Amino acid sequence: MFQFALKNMAIKKLQIILVVLSIVISAGVGVLAYNVSSQVSDGITSNAGYYSVIIGPAGSSTQLAMNTMYFAESPLGTVPYSVVSELQQDSRVNSAIPYAMADNYNGYQVVGTTSAFLRDRTVSDGVMFEDSEQLQVVVGSNVAKYNSLRIGDTIYTSHSVGSTQRHAQGLTVVGILAESHSSYDNVVFTQIRTLWQMHEHEEHEEEHEEEHETHGHEKSDSTVCAVLVNTKNPGFAMQLVQEYDGKIIANGEDNITMQAIEPMSVVRDILSDADNTKYIVFVLCAIILIMNIMVISIITLLNMYHSAKEISLMRLIGVSMKKINLLYVIQNSLIGALSTALAFGISRLCLSLMNDYVSSMGVVLDTGKIYPLELAILGGVFLISILPTLVATYFMAKKDSIAG
Repeated sequence: MFQFALKNMAIKKLQIILVVLSIVISAGVGVLAYNVSSQVSDGITSNAGYYSVIIGPAGSSTQLAMNTMYFAESPLGTVPYSVVSELQQDSRVNSAIPYAMADNYNGYQVVGTTSAFLRDRTVSDGVMFEDSEQLQVVVGSNVAKYNSLRIGDTIYTSHSVGSTQRHAQGLTVVGILAESHSSYDNVVFTQIRTLWQMHEHEEHEEEHEEEHETHGHEKSDSTVCAVLVNTKNPGFAMQLVQEYDGKIIANGEDNITMQAIEPMSVVRDILSDADNTKYIVFVLCAIILIMNIMVISIITLLNMYHSAKEISLMRLIGVSMKKINLLYVIQNSLIGALSTALAFGISRLCLSLMNDYVSSMGVVLDTGKIYPLELAILGGVFLISILPTLVATYFMAKKDSIAG
C-alpha cells in the first residue's frame, strides 16, 4: 500500500507541488514569525535585569539602554569618570561599572569596561582580562570564530565606531567567551583604561594645536559613555533616578546634562511596541493559513474527483473501500509530513539570513532554538493538510454500498 501511494504521488506531480507550496508557506511563515518574535523578546529581556539604573548623557532613553545592554545604536556622548567614582562611594550602591564604546575591530564593537561587566559570562578559552593590566581583550565567540582568533593573538582596532583607520598599538587576546547566542558573541571587551591609553597615545602623536590637544587628552583620559549601577534595593534605584536624571555637571568649560533610567521600564516600552507588531504578523499568518486550507481542500477534492475512475477500477478488482481510503490517507500524510519538514528547514535558513538584521537590535538568533509552540504549529498544519482527505474519504465510504 505504501509503495502504491508513492507511485500514485509520482503521477500527480502538479497537484502535489501546489499542496506542498501551500503547506510550506503557511507553516513556514507561522513558525518563523513566532520564533523570531520570541527570540527577540527573550533577548531584549534577558539583559534588562542585570542593572538597577543606567546613567549617561541626556538624550534618548531607548538609545542609552540599547547601547549599554545590547551594544546596538551609538553612544549618546560621554560623562566624566568622576560620576563613576561618586557612585562607587555611594552607600546605596553595590556596584557602579564604567562603560565606553569608542572603537571597532573589523566591524565588531569594542567596549571598554571592567571585568565586573562580564561577571556572569563564561570564558571558554583563556582567562578574563585583568583590571590592573592594559592592552588585553576578551572577545565574543563570533568575533573569534569569524576572524580565526586564538589566545595570544594580537589585534589592531580602528579609531571610532565606523572608522577604518587603525590604532598603532596592538591588543592581546587573553580570553574567548563561551557562545551565548546573545549580543555578547559579537563584541570585543577590554579594560576601560586601555581605551583611554590608546586614544591618549594617538593624540600625543598627532600634531594639533595645543588647545585642541589638551582638550582631547582630558576627554579620553577621564570620560565614559555610561555607568551601570546595581543598588542594594529597588527603593535606592528610584532615588538615584530622581537625583541623576536631568542633573547638570561641569566638565571643564562644558556643562553636561545627564539622564538616569531604569532598564526594565525602558524594555517594557520597547516590548510593548514589538508586541503590537507581533500581533499584526500573527493575524497575517492566520489569514495565510486560512487561505491555504481552502487551497489544500480544493486541490484534494479535485484530486479525489479525478480519481473516481481509478477508485471504481480498484473496487471492481476487489479492493475494499477501507484500503482505498487508507491509500489516500497515507499519500496525503506523506505529502503533509514532507511539507512541514521542508517548512521547518526553510524557517531555519531564514533565521540564519535574518541574523544580520536582528543583530542591529542587539539580539543574536539561535537557529537551533525550538519553542514548543513551533512544534504545535507544525503539527496543526500537518493535521489540517490531511483533514480534507479524511473528510472526502469518509463521505466516499458512506456512499459506497459495498465498503468493507
